[in-house]
Amino acid sequence: MTNGFLDDLPDLNLPGRRRKKKPPEPADQVVRYIRLRCPNSECRSTNCPVYNSDHLPTRYHKCADCGLNFKSVEENY
Repeated sequence: MTNGFLDDLPDLNLPGRRRKKKPPEPADQVVRYIRLRCPNSECRSTNCPVYNSDHLPTRYHKCADCGLNFKSVEENY
């Protein structure tokens, strides 16, 4: 059972149970960003600030140009 308390201690090559080594972290971590646009076919503005993000991964937006309220859902790839 590991709880992270002794994870940073060096391996002293003592007999008995050995700790598993952590795999190395990837060199590059990429976050995909897609610019949000108003779903109104006549507006299509990118000026759509978030007015409520209390229910993550869902965010609620209001277009500053046409006033349309809509929501967006964050996806993990």
